[in-house]
Amino acid sequence: MLISEITKKMDDKKDLDKEDLTYIFQYFEEKRINSEEIKNLIISWRKKGELPSEIKILASLLNEKQGQSHIAENTLDICGTGGDRSNTLNISTLAAIIASSCGVKVIKHSGRSTTSISGSVDVLSDFGLNIDNAKDIKEKCFKNHGLMFVSSKLLKDVFGEVKKICKELNTPGFVNLLGPLTNPYLTDFHLLGVSSIEWGKLLASVCEKRVLIVCSKLKNGMVLDELSFSGKNYIWKIENGKVEEEILDPFDFGFKIVDYENLIVKNKEEAKENFELILRGKRGKINNLEDKANIVALNAGAALYLSKKVKSITEGYEKALRHTQSGTVWEHFNAFLNCNKMEM
Repeated sequence: MLISEITKKMDDKKDLDKEDLTYIFQYFEEKRINSEEIKNLIISWRKKGELPSEIKILASLLNEKQGQSHIAENTLDICGTGGDRSNTLNISTLAAIIASSCGVKVIKHSGRSTTSISGSVDVLSDFGLNIDNAKDIKEKCFKNHGLMFVSSKLLKDVFGEVKKICKELNTPGFVNLLGPLTNPYLTDFHLLGVSSIEWGKLLASVCEKRVLIVCSKLKNGMVLDELSFSGKNYIWKIENGKVEEEILDPFDFGFKIVDYENLIVKNKEEAKENFELILRGKRGKINNLEDKANIVALNAGAALYLSKKVKSITEGYEKALRHTQSGTVWEHFNAFLNCNKMEM
């Protein structure tokens, strides 16, 4: 089957079956697809709309190939689809570090930015962390500090060109949906941000373990792939195959609506500066640091709730905020960085 036939099938609004998806995987794996064909595939799939069954099969093909490891119980991944094009600071990465400092074992699947200024890998690299560090070093540091950042080499090798073209098109694509589902390590919990309500419903039908899928819809229609105080938060809680939906308003936390512009970083330098200041427990009106610290604590709080460290997201938010202000998170992060720089 030709890739053009699969694209034509989607243009005719027909859904893909396992045979189609196996061909897609093989074409990409064997580098038998050119940039124009990839572009057409991304656009056609977006127009047709991705199905849970399609994404689940494609993720399964990739995970079967890479072979996922399970190295600890009660581990958490904080990884979203990205693609909201909001250029906010690195909220999920910061939330992962704070949750880890609070005692949650975090194995975060990370990637470079597709449509934003700085992705998880980008900002961590600025602090000297090599995401491609040797496996034994990363696992030793995880054992010592309860934190690990990983990236699926197979996802990058097979679908890396898709991410590049999505960036050129300034639009998310099916690779964004694969990212949260292809952590090289199996985790028990997952805080998963989505850049559209449509994708939230889709992934709620794909995920099976204890998962919180979240997004925040702003008044202007934009959707952030995080919990926020800038709009209504849509939450899908998945446990034991059961899906519960919930909507949380900023007023539920005693907050007024925060302008999402206050969460934006202008460049990589500002992203790194804000990142460090928040981990140091700094707050204030300058550069809207207080608003940024609050949204990070909110998402860290959701991670604490998901990991059963607290009884509610609200309680988790308050605990994460207090813990960050204590200054111990910055110490925790530096100990983690130093461990990863050591030779075995």
